Amino acid sequence: MFNVSKTLGLTRKLVLLALVALGGSFIYVQTAHVLNMLGTGKVYVNVNTTSCRQIGHGVLRGCEDIVVDPHTGLAYLACGSLAPRQHWLHPDDEYDFIHESETDHVYVMGEDDSYTEIRLLEPSADGGNAAFSQDLRVHGFDIFWDSDDPQRMTFMFVNHQLDHDAVSIFSYISGSDHMLHLETVKSELLWSANNIVAMSHREFYATNDMRFPRGIMREVSSNLRLADGHVVYRNHSGHFSVAASNIRYPNGIARHQDQIYVASCTDPGIQIYRPGEGGRLDYQGRVIYNDGIPDNLFADPLNGQIYSTMFLKVRETHKFFKHPSLDTTKEAGTKLLRFTRRSNSSQDFDIESLLIDSGELMPTATIAAVQRRNQIQRLLVGCVMCNFLVVCDGVI
Repeated sequence: MFNVSKTLGLTRKLVLLALVALGGSFIYVQTAHVLNMLGTGKVYVNVNTTSCRQIGHGVLRGCEDIVVDPHTGLAYLACGSLAPRQHWLHPDDEYDFIHESETDHVYVMGEDDSYTEIRLLEPSADGGNAAFSQDLRVHGFDIFWDSDDPQRMTFMFVNHQLDHDAVSIFSYISGSDHMLHLETVKSELLWSANNIVAMSHREFYATNDMRFPRGIMREVSSNLRLADGHVVYRNHSGHFSVAASNIRYPNGIARHQDQIYVASCTDPGIQIYRPGEGGRLDYQGRVIYNDGIPDNLFADPLNGQIYSTMFLKVRETHKFFKHPSLDTTKEAGTKLLRFTRRSNSSQDFDIESLLIDSGELMPTATIAAVQRRNQIQRLLVGCVMCNFLVVCDGVI
């Protein structure tokens, strides 16, 4: 006689075993993916680094972001003291802001490795100009060029001020030795600002990498890879709104024509958006990374190619950010990728690996920018916690 209860019991066991196997397979795949992203167990050798060199030791330090003027080929670098940068990388560590003796700097650099500091000024009560008096701890930055007057430039800096993250905006005339402060803006939506895209003299998009700027919830968010970051939009009248949400650690952001690119660190890849009504960012697609963590992005104004730096060994990178020394980063790695959009698609890209460094030349890299000036074409590579800048002459 057919035993229904035994058959049902066997079926339940088989289903349970299948679910266990499926769950185990899922966990294995996810764990393997995460370990691959972190670079665990991998060894990297240098590829295409022979034309690269370090410059500006002790001066061009902490250059987290670089923007190149497409009209002149001059490169602008946001650099500064490593100690404040360590604090906003590790916000729960103790840091003596009261006795902070150094401030950040902005440099302009030509194609011959020469560089000059640009003074930051603000209007004074007597009608003249004085040194910029506010806190200045620069993270990402961008420049807006007026199409009617390309010599007139608007600089927008993500500024980690003591009381709240902000965006400090300056006016600059190409070739001048100073820029003039226009305004510093803050918002309750700008709680953990990272990088920025300037859309006009007052408009911008900025990434908020995490919902919690400090504390245990920041660690929870990072370790669980929560999608609690977003991109904020500020319009011409000064109103802030959320342009895109539910992003896992949005970091670098770049623009080319009608596309906005956002690098996601804990879900490694690039999100692609198109600006919509009211500054809303409409999702267009995504490029997935297979073996590293992205940081800042550079959109080449000449052809729209996207350059992305990658952290290859995340644990070693964290060691370096905590204690910047070449001795701790012999096994850290940096990779540089170039994305070229296919002619028949706005979301599909051909991806090239241009450079791999094991950690000896550049312990880590946060930005790679193309500089073209006087028939010279080269790559400038900055690092948020390095004591120098890296220049590569034969990579692109």
